Amino acid sequence: MPDDDRPDKPDPRLRAELLRYRNLLYDRLTGLPTLPVALSEIRKLIDANHRTVGVICVDLSQTAGLENSFGWQSTDDLIMSLAQLMEVFNEQVMGGKGLLFEEAIRTGSFFLFFAREDLTTEELAEVAQLVREFLSSSAVGRELTANGFDVNIGYSLFVDDPLIRFERLVYSAARDARDMAVDAEKREEMLQYRELAQIIAGERIRTRFQPIMYLGDLTVLGHEALSLGPPNTIFENAERLFNFAARSEFGHALDRLCRRHAVMVAPGHVKDGELLFLNTAAISFSDPSFSADFGVESNLRKQDVVLELTERTAIHDLTAFCRTLVIFKEEGFKIAVDDAGAGYSSLSTIAELQPDFLKFDRSMVSGIHESKIKQELLKTLLEMAGRTGSRVIAEGIEQPEELEMMREIGVELGQGYYLERPSRAY
Repeated sequence: MPDDDRPDKPDPRLRAELLRYRNLLYDRLTGLPTLPVALSEIRKLIDANHRTVGVICVDLSQTAGLENSFGWQSTDDLIMSLAQLMEVFNEQVMGGKGLLFEEAIRTGSFFLFFAREDLTTEELAEVAQLVREFLSSSAVGRELTANGFDVNIGYSLFVDDPLIRFERLVYSAARDARDMAVDAEKREEMLQYRELAQIIAGERIRTRFQPIMYLGDLTVLGHEALSLGPPNTIFENAERLFNFAARSEFGHALDRLCRRHAVMVAPGHVKDGELLFLNTAAISFSDPSFSADFGVESNLRKQDVVLELTERTAIHDLTAFCRTLVIFKEEGFKIAVDDAGAGYSSLSTIAELQPDFLKFDRSMVSGIHESKIKQELLKTLLEMAGRTGSRVIAEGIEQPEELEMMREIGVELGQGYYLERPSRAY
């Protein structure tokens, strides 16, 4: 019998349909089943001695903000890591007796169902607190917190009621747990929103200065102004401060405040003839009051100021933005591109921006003495910079071997903890 006539040969269309159906019920990223698949397993929990079922919701609902900060691939990695952590929690803390499900595909909302005889709300709250402590002590939890993101926890419980459809009980309990998590997120976000507004209104920003040095003789070319929030607040961490501001309408106001404060305190730290590097969001170049910040009272010449483009806001119209940059250059400002080779500072965009300086961050510098690939890549980027007339700055030099390799490759300028740590905050 010809192969095509075999009655047991799978129908490709049927296989495709089954695969599509499975992808609707199981997350290919985490491997977890979604709530529709959970119903029969949760029914087994109920049927075992008519136990009360507790629901813990772990919600990472800020996925849009995460993707803006880290990109979709890193966000997927975080969701995957969070799912794995919850599986570890279930095994180590719950003894593997819980059931872990995802709300829907790649949402970052996970539900842990478990059953106990006469489970109370107080006991459920204790389990939720254990989940919170377990996640916050993990590397993923610390990374999220450092960048201004939180994992929110909610919980609810239910008992089987023959007068109410079982599916409705499950979905209602899951919804209540997630609503509690989202409400906690909204309350926390409102508190942070209020605190950031007070920081900006009270101009409670501080500035540290880190030198940028010639790597040959370690003399100082200039200083980068590094802004941070008030001490003993959630916004003392600079990443958290700027990431949260970027998700609110305070991004431009914070950028302007940081720039003005740095200009005000710079004369007490930056010597005559040295350059001041100012991190500047793209949106700030359209601020009509920008140049006024460098008036006579600032004691800073525009020729001594380097505006360092950050990726806090995207450039939507590159042609128009380049025309604006020409005006700033004509006024005397110099331009630097941070994290060259990433985001909007891609190589094709750099050619359009024509910056005076290109800064390569820690990811390029770290361990470069042990990586031939990084060495060759940096040599290529140096050649490109030479053709465009840009000077290269290596950021994050933290080891003597990294410094020696920078010198060997021919990098002119650098900054990092090995060279000199940032100054105290002003």
